[in-house]
Amino acid sequence: MIMTVRNVVGMIILVIGLSATAYGQNCCAPSVPPQGVLGETVALPQTLEVGMHYEYLRSNGLYEGSSRIDDPGNTTTEWKRLTLTMSYGITSRFGVATIVPYLWKEKNRDLPEVDRYLENTTEGFGDVTVLVRYSPIARDFVTYRELSVGLGVKLPTGATDCRNFGFLLPEELQPGTGSWDFQGSVSFYQGFEPVDFFVSGTYSVMTEHDGYEFGNSFSYLATAGIHVHERVDVSAAVSGMVRGKDREDGEAVESTGRHQLWLVPGVQVLAIPEKLRLQAFLELPIYQHFDGYQVGSDFSLRLTAVYTLPLGSSDED
Repeated sequence: MIMTVRNVVGMIILVIGLSATAYGQNCCAPSVPPQGVLGETVALPQTLEVGMHYEYLRSNGLYEGSSRIDDPGNTTTEWKRLTLTMSYGITSRFGVATIVPYLWKEKNRDLPEVDRYLENTTEGFGDVTVLVRYSPIARDFVTYRELSVGLGVKLPTGATDCRNFGFLLPEELQPGTGSWDFQGSVSFYQGFEPVDFFVSGTYSVMTEHDGYEFGNSFSYLATAGIHVHERVDVSAAVSGMVRGKDREDGEAVESTGRHQLWLVPGVQVLAIPEKLRLQAFLELPIYQHFDGYQVGSDFSLRLTAVYTLPLGSSDED
């Protein structure tokens, strides 16, 4: 195949762009809020909950530690994700769920060395996650209380071989991780009238793929909601994540690892009572600390529609 001048120039720009960040493979990876797309409670017995979630994350600004510093590359990223979720309550204490994401990733930066602009984009299905949840204290309409624990496994279903001008893109831009990863979580819900409270924690263990291993992470969430109308709830949450350093061939990767905290206001509307609920959440960073040089979060927006479909008689009817 004959290479055009445009392709040759593009390859040169890409090589310079990749080599400019060689000191830390994920130094310009965006920080991603840990707020989940699937409720961390057991679905109602014999009930299927089907959700569609759209997330938009914009990241900009280079940080060293907790300080924002000058970024000669003016790096910006936009992560978009459309996720299908399905959750089924087998009994009042036991449920299963799955998460199927489709991702669009775009990363742009200036290359002042050659007076050029580098843009990398990828899209595709991400890694599918399968979860089971058990409630030693199941929810009811007397105490409005639930304690549940969960186990999940993330399957390596997303692509890890996306390329630009023939060059393999960094792990941060791939739709999948290529690894089998595992998570354990615990959550507690307490409802009153007209307010309710929810806290949860999730620890994720990552495994290696082709010599690369993303850092383990711990995510936590504390939220309070109030029923302002029979069909409208508003909420405010604090959501955080601590992530360890990535490793490549057993060695720690520079400019990876972080601790971040977000303020998450939200609203929920029952479009169809007991059937369809619509949600919107805005995630705003209030604390960011990075190991090395990394791009911080600007904001994240999440829009959700969840449809509840009873498949049998429930003991809570």
